[in-house]
Order: sequence, then C-alpha cells, then structure tokens
Amino acid sequence: MEQLAVAIIGVIGAIVVAMIERSHRRNRQDHQAVSDKIETLGKSLGVSIDRVENTAIRTEQKLDGHIRDHATGIFDTD
Repeated sequence: MEQLAVAIIGVIGAIVVAMIERSHRRNRQDHQAVSDKIETLGKSLGVSIDRVENTAIRTEQKLDGHIRDHATGIFDTD
C-alpha cells in the first residue's frame, strides 16, 4: 500500500513539474514575441527603444529633483 502511495505522489509531482516547465517556456516565448513587436514598432516609427528608456530616465531624474526641491524648500531655477 505504501508503494502505491509513493508511486501516486511521484506521478503527481512529475505532472506538476511538467506543467510548471511548460508555463515557463510559454512565458519566455510570449515575452520574446512582445519584445520583437516593440522593436519592430520602434523601427517603423524611427524611434529607438533605448532612446525611449533614456528619456524615461531623464524624466525620472527631473521629477526626483523637483520633489526634492519641494521637500527642502530650495528651488533650482533650471
């Protein structure tokens, strides 16, 4: 009886692992497809994805500075 329980647990475990692996594989494929579409869209618009990321970083830095100015009461004129 114990051998049957061990075998059933083993089979269930193998099925769960297979399902998780399949999910991970599909997730990677989905991410790659989205990444390719974003890259294609960026090329068709003539905008590099790196340029968009750099713009977001600059905007974040400006926002951080603005919030810091309000928190300290010292305002930059730039």
